Amino acid sequence: MVNVIKRERKLKNSIALYLDYRVNGERIQEATGLHIFPQKDERTKQLNKENLIRFEKLRADRQNQLLNGVVPLPIDRKKVDFFKYYEEYYVKFPTKERRADAVLKKLKTFHKKPALPIAVIDESFLVRFKGYLEEHLTGETPHNYFKQLCKVIRYATKERYFAVNPAEDIRMKRKDGIPKNVLTIDELKILVNSDCQNNAVKTAFLFSCFTGLRYCDIAQLRWKHISGDTLTLIQAKTGYIVSVELHDNAKGFLPVSGEPEDKVFDLPTTLNGCNQTLKKWVYSSGIDKKITWHCGRHTFGTNLIMHGADIVSTSSLMGQRSIKHTQRYVKIADSMKRQAIQVLPKI
Repeated sequence: MVNVIKRERKLKNSIALYLDYRVNGERIQEATGLHIFPQKDERTKQLNKENLIRFEKLRADRQNQLLNGVVPLPIDRKKVDFFKYYEEYYVKFPTKERRADAVLKKLKTFHKKPALPIAVIDESFLVRFKGYLEEHLTGETPHNYFKQLCKVIRYATKERYFAVNPAEDIRMKRKDGIPKNVLTIDELKILVNSDCQNNAVKTAFLFSCFTGLRYCDIAQLRWKHISGDTLTLIQAKTGYIVSVELHDNAKGFLPVSGEPEDKVFDLPTTLNGCNQTLKKWVYSSGIDKKITWHCGRHTFGTNLIMHGADIVSTSSLMGQRSIKHTQRYVKIADSMKRQAIQVLPKI
């Protein structure tokens, strides 16, 4: 007769719940990632109740598995480094999303240790990491980062590194992207007439403000991508093709044409270097806004909407497959219009 027993282990701030059973005479104590917390309020009582229900379901499922001859693989979760597991996941499932690397970097900064044993990751750990993301990032980014992490954890759960998915009951509301610091046409005129220590950075950023190209695309932009008044390329981030008819302003920031394989702009080797130059240039011009390179893309989208472009056309010009992300520019443009109307004096 197979019998799966509930075991408890007292921790500093909770009681961890374990499954205890034997397979072929070998005793296995399986961590579930579920905890019982001191009942300080109704919310905690409800959480404990739900965790006990989930534990009982897990215990019954494990007992049925053992009765049917399905033996779960015992994994020493203390010896498995989640940082390495995360990296191996993206080797198995390559993605063009640079967000995957950014999430891992944030996770390492949060944990502050060279390794992260999978045994450490439970619901409490993930709630704290969620709070860390919300504190240090803005707009949709915390939601997107946490979603990326949860995808890896779901896979690890399927591979039996977690008895139950520790992120299953954690919800992070997607916030509307915070209106970025975008530049008005008047502010762009100021920048055109202001000195910048690196002219390539100046012209490339202004080119971004009139094409919506990301830094990664402008840094790799070659003359072969420009034919007459049309720029066509495959976006590095999404893999989608974008085709933009170049406005006279954009063409005015192009250097002298070169060979088809020559880069259009001779930029510093890193985005950080470009942003530092951009920051000094904007500050010296007297514009009191925090402007990064990506603000050039937001400037393009917002100014299109501000000056009458429809949302579908704007989405297409920015190489977006859906108008969902383009809608943020409508919100920013509306906000800017409301701010503009407030400058009228009362009579």
